[in-house]
Amino acid sequence: MGTLPILRAGRGLNLLPAKKSFQELGGKVAAFCKSHPLALFYSCLIILSVLVYQYARHTVTFYVDGEELFTAHTFCRTVEEIIEEKGIQLHPRDRVIPERGSLLTQHSRIDVQKAFEVIVVDGNKLSFIITPTKPVRELLAEEGFELGPQDRIEPEGLEEAYDGALIEIIRVQKHYVSNRSAVLYDEIVKKNPQLDRGLSRVIREGRPGLQEELIEVTTENGVEVKREVVSSLLLEKPLDKIVEYGDNTTLEREGRVMEFDRVLTMTATSYCPGTPGSGCPLDHNGHAFCTGRYNNGYTYTGKKAVQGLGTLSSPRMVAVDPRVIPLGSLLYIEPIPGIGKIGFARAEDIGGAIKGNRIDLLYDYHSDVAKFGLKRGVKVYILKKI
Repeated sequence: MGTLPILRAGRGLNLLPAKKSFQELGGKVAAFCKSHPLALFYSCLIILSVLVYQYARHTVTFYVDGEELFTAHTFCRTVEEIIEEKGIQLHPRDRVIPERGSLLTQHSRIDVQKAFEVIVVDGNKLSFIITPTKPVRELLAEEGFELGPQDRIEPEGLEEAYDGALIEIIRVQKHYVSNRSAVLYDEIVKKNPQLDRGLSRVIREGRPGLQEELIEVTTENGVEVKREVVSSLLLEKPLDKIVEYGDNTTLEREGRVMEFDRVLTMTATSYCPGTPGSGCPLDHNGHAFCTGRYNNGYTYTGKKAVQGLGTLSSPRMVAVDPRVIPLGSLLYIEPIPGIGKIGFARAEDIGGAIKGNRIDLLYDYHSDVAKFGLKRGVKVYILKKI
């Protein structure tokens, strides 16, 4: 077969058969087809069959939950057809990728994600749902669970559903209520050097204020879980209470200036020693009306129970509550209306009925006790050592 000369154009080459050679080749092919028609027919049929087989056959690899199940060759056209061909049993909610109606390619991969059961609790409603792995919020939306803006999902942070998961929907609601309440007043304390220590007086009574609060109430599944004050408005300011407390510790009585620790305002009663000479009534057991069985004529501190003159050298004897006035304390008792001057006294005794701010004065005779009765507002100074 002749060829054309090599043509050079720049750097390229062009090598083509001569026109006469193409005509000779075509003539030979035409002559062969005329003389061997049957061979030509079968050759074409074989070539066509090979092409059809190559393009119609698919290689498919099956995976279930990420693990390879099998690889097969098939002439099926769609994913659904090969699933049926292989007799693969799937739950309607199993996820197939690509979808069941998708066409197969020559080399197809089919992934099956098996569905499983999860439990959804929404308030008092319990639901069992079959689903493949998917985001929790997507699953709930597909199943018709509408979440409000405040609602939340527990366990917190759960992104995807898994086999056996318990998903709880907490329905959160907020509403607001207003409430008025009192505002406590403060107590302002002032010292008064003109007032004896232990005494106080109110200069101005306090008055509570009034405020209105806006309260945010949070409920979860209908149960209140939190109340929070989000704003407050003062409607009326409180009025502080002003109290003066005595700061004076100097007492001048009977021509003597004395230092005292504090003064007490007390309730005063009286008693006698209960001895036979006191005239104190006795019960059937021989116990005195004033001192009971302790009628031996001596005080709790062991001193002889005598009335005393109310002077510094002969103080009156009194019974006290040791928790208020320590035993042995030297006292000065102001005059008692209806009784008169008491003067100096010493805490030497106790009594079963003498509790708190109460004092019991000793008299030698029960007749004086009967006249004394009960006196309130008696001022008793606890003196420092003289």
